[in-house]
Amino acid sequence: MTMPFGEAGSWDDPSPERTTTRLRYWLDTRLKHLARQQRIQDARSLRSEFSIEESSRR
Repeated sequence: MTMPFGEAGSWDDPSPERTTTRLRYWLDTRLKHLARQQRIQDARSLRSEFSIEESSRR
């Protein structure tokens, strides 16, 4: 993640609410993306498991 440069002295701001909000948004988005990938991977493994069972029945 790239954090843009702010104004001089912005790092000394005692209440970094904007950075915290942006970081929380980025983290939530990333976690949702990773969860979606995991579900796709789980679905693929289930599909392959059932395809093996179906092919052995024939």
